[in-house]
Amino acid sequence: MKLVGKRSAASALRWLLGFFNVFVMLGAVGIGVVFLLTLVIPSFGAGVIDALKGAQSDPGHAFEITGRLTLLGAVMACGFTWWIINRLRRILLSVNQGDAFEFANVKRLQAVGLGLIGIQLTALLLVFVAPQSIGQSPSDYDFDLGSWLGILVVFILAEVFRQGSAMRDEQMTTV
Repeated sequence: MKLVGKRSAASALRWLLGFFNVFVMLGAVGIGVVFLLTLVIPSFGAGVIDALKGAQSDPGHAFEITGRLTLLGAVMACGFTWWIINRLRRILLSVNQGDAFEFANVKRLQAVGLGLIGIQLTALLLVFVAPQSIGQSPSDYDFDLGSWLGILVVFILAEVFRQGSAMRDEQMTTV
């Protein structure tokens, strides 16, 4: 199997990412609708949180801010994941077309890095509010150095792609 081009590993990966992206989008829309419903009907939000706890729904139970923040964090995590997968698919498309070092891929890699930062910050939010929303004590945040180094690598790759794009443009103008 070829690595790039039609019917290649990159094409298969792009298709697979597209398949996952559909489910990520469905999850984001579903959680977004639930979040919006909790803003309009607070008792609905309290019922959702009670269901997450595994408790009987109590109509008198107040919907706390931690519950809303948990749902907002879930929407943000799905949104950032969709954003990253979408940019990766576009990069794979340009690689399949034989133009990996186009300038648009620099911006796409930078967008992936920002999306990864967003996921890390959302995880930081959720580690504190999600356990509180279901009646547990907040858990400790586990600083994952590997994730932050991976984000740094993405930004370094974006700079490498920027320089590769400049070299490609220079080569195309050379006679």
